[in-house]
Amino acid sequence: MRRGALAATAALLVLAAAAGLPPRGAASAAVIESMTVENGYPRTLTFRVTARADVDITDATLSYAIKGRGTLALGKPDSLERGKTVTAEVVLQVNSGQSYIPVGSEFTYSWEVQTADGQVTRSEERQFLYLPPDRQWQSVANDFMVVYYHGDRETLARAYLNAGADTYERIGRQLYGITLTTLPVKVILFANEAEMDPARPGTGGRFDAAVTTCGTKVTNDILLMIPVPCGSTDRTDTLRHELGHILNDIAGQGALAKLPAWLDEGAAVYAQSSPGDYEGAFRAAVRADRLIPFNQMVVPTSNPQLVGVFYGQAYFMVKFLVDREGPGKFAELMRTIKGGVRYDQAIERVYGLTMQQFEDAFRAAYGLAPRSAPTAAPTAAPTQRPQQAQPTAAPTKAPAQAGGGTGGDSGIDRGLLIILGLAVLLALAAVFSWLVAMMLANNRERGAGSGPGGPGPGGSPGPPTAGGR
Repeated sequence: MRRGALAATAALLVLAAAAGLPPRGAASAAVIESMTVENGYPRTLTFRVTARADVDITDATLSYAIKGRGTLALGKPDSLERGKTVTAEVVLQVNSGQSYIPVGSEFTYSWEVQTADGQVTRSEERQFLYLPPDRQWQSVANDFMVVYYHGDRETLARAYLNAGADTYERIGRQLYGITLTTLPVKVILFANEAEMDPARPGTGGRFDAAVTTCGTKVTNDILLMIPVPCGSTDRTDTLRHELGHILNDIAGQGALAKLPAWLDEGAAVYAQSSPGDYEGAFRAAVRADRLIPFNQMVVPTSNPQLVGVFYGQAYFMVKFLVDREGPGKFAELMRTIKGGVRYDQAIERVYGLTMQQFEDAFRAAYGLAPRSAPTAAPTAAPTQRPQQAQPTAAPTKAPAQAGGGTGGDSGIDRGLLIILGLAVLLALAAVFSWLVAMMLANNRERGAGSGPGGPGPGGSPGPPTAGGR
């Protein structure tokens, strides 16, 4: 009898398995019903999942990666109310003080859902391209670049695409001999600066208010820009400039040694079809003998009125090196820095020039006398600069002042002030000592007049007492 019951049970299990039904007492895996991304540009992205199961769902985990970043990240919901049907969400901050994920980022993401009995269900992977919503984005592409645009700008987008191909060939392949590896390079073409501003990191302040930002390299595969001329008659020079920054990074930025601002910006202007207005600002500074000292070119200027001079001088410093010994030596300089040699030591190794000799030779090439002494602290190695802050800027007002005072050429020397101060203190001490001496003398004279040898008839002092003056 028992043998018959066992056989019947086994037969039922076989039939259930054949029909795809779970064994009695076992719960089926969770089912993921929907996955969505809510675009809260420019601040947040909200990843949301809805799932159901025969038993309570107790946990949910978002897994995501951004193309070109090489890392996988996990996100947990702030709260999850367990149940047989749940909706969970993870909110990513994309442009805050702590986090910046640029528009143009390509996400690959999936969800894992766990039930109370320990079963884990993983969704399929999905892709999401982060672009500002409420725009009908279109794109044109070649083998290494995609230009995203909206509105009636296809012809312009193709012009940017062609400029990118030309710059990659001329600077990347021919000058540096490098190949882009993080592809495609994505160019987000906004209608104007006001539309682009929310997408940029860290905007604001007097400097941003005083310049027009025409383009920004935010990562080595994402460029933001607007379709306006930026100091050049060729509006695509903004793309050439920002792509130049990407190529500079690959050719010269290393883990130990970094490119100084003049070398990075100068090579980016060198990638343009022409230096444009930057050349005029530089030549005005030459005429006024107001070039920026080389040891102040290591970091970008914070003075909006010197933007044109800074970019122009950086360009001509790079051009001076290229013209001096040819493109091959300049490419060697970039490789040497990338290999971990500090930029000033690399220049001495490749060109045989100290920075002081480089500056004197550069000034002599434009008919200027050498600098007799440094105007600031000695040249230091540049520190790491944020990758996302590489704007192509142009003054919004006429770039007057071919060069400003450095703060070290005028005023009284600190050592002289200290000497003068000590002299004044010594003089005051001498006057105080004299006054004390006079008071003591008067007191002694009054004491002598009250004794036996008082003053004579004419009021003259009597003989001094013992121990007197």
